[in-house]
Amino acid sequence: MIRRLAAIAMLSIAAAGCSGDGADSQDSSGRAPGHSTPAEGGLSLSAGVWTETGGGGAAMIRVVATAPGEAWAVGTDGESLGRYGGSLQRWDGRVWRSTRPPEGLRYPKVVSGMSANNVWIFDRDADAWRWDGHRWSGRGRPPWPRSVVVEDAVVAGPADVWVAGTQNVGTRNSPSWRPLPLARWSPSGWSEVSSPSPYISRLSAAAPDDLWALAGGDLGDVSMIEHWDGHRWRAVHTPPSLSGAKVQFRDVVAISAREVWVAGSVLWPGRRQAALLMRWDGGRWNLAGGVSAGATSFGSVAPDGRGGVWLGASNYAYDDHRILLHFDGRSWTYEKAPRINNAPEVFDMAKVPGGDQVLAVGGNPSFDEHSSGWIWMRR
Repeated sequence: MIRRLAAIAMLSIAAAGCSGDGADSQDSSGRAPGHSTPAEGGLSLSAGVWTETGGGGAAMIRVVATAPGEAWAVGTDGESLGRYGGSLQRWDGRVWRSTRPPEGLRYPKVVSGMSANNVWIFDRDADAWRWDGHRWSGRGRPPWPRSVVVEDAVVAGPADVWVAGTQNVGTRNSPSWRPLPLARWSPSGWSEVSSPSPYISRLSAAAPDDLWALAGGDLGDVSMIEHWDGHRWRAVHTPPSLSGAKVQFRDVVAISAREVWVAGSVLWPGRRQAALLMRWDGGRWNLAGGVSAGATSFGSVAPDGRGGVWLGASNYAYDDHRILLHFDGRSWTYEKAPRINNAPEVFDMAKVPGGDQVLAVGGNPSFDEHSSGWIWMRR
């Protein structure tokens, strides 16, 4: 499978409810004082209904919703199958349809957009195309070498796009990955922008001057967070209460200057890995608590439009199918997944603008060549 599938599996923390009391306002149980939570390991089942609405290939890996009746998703056939292709699908508000990709696009990796007439797609090698609402047009590529892999990309504004990537300085059979500088597109073309950490795995934008990145020293150490204020990138301290733990951040979603969510996992010495969720309130990170002790990691996060979030979870038990979780700021619930066979894993999520619909995409990475890609929707 592509590196993103092969690298998936790790993470998660039960910490404290998202209040404004600061990053370290926890009691000895790891929960925020005054916040009621479900019994440990006992998530409540919500009545929400998810249905499988599309899919294809070995996995659907990214999704973006740009309007009430407009969404895009990209998938991969999986390298382990000996097929190095992928799929591009478009949702028109009713059904998903396979869409002819832009000329030259063979291995779609990331899709991002901020409106129905400003959607960008990147292939594995960092070539870029833009959808203007009617057609795709090429936008070149960052000033990087050819042997690269795009890690993430985000459309931050009408004429502002950021891309993170790595370069393989080894061989195909024995890769060795070297971080690349962040790349930024504007109408004048592509440029490189330096950041405090060499490796960037995820990007999210609340505004052109309000971007967040998950960063680290290398591919296996994504334990830092960075912020772009319109002028420069700077490191943002994580909660002191996480000192001494091995933290792995996996996804970030920036909603506003006072609402940013980061999901991943944490491993304390002498304890087993747990799922981690943090919220930025404009001044500090607050840890969210009360999550099931069976969750090892959160791999994806999306806003619910009401101050809470949806998350894709990984669990210790193979038969623990609580992979679609919701946190409203105080309490946790889960909803039944449309498919539970072959250990499905959520790779990306997106809220559809203008309503309560939520999209989730994924596959079955534990089953390698037997993985199949899917798109789920909560209506």
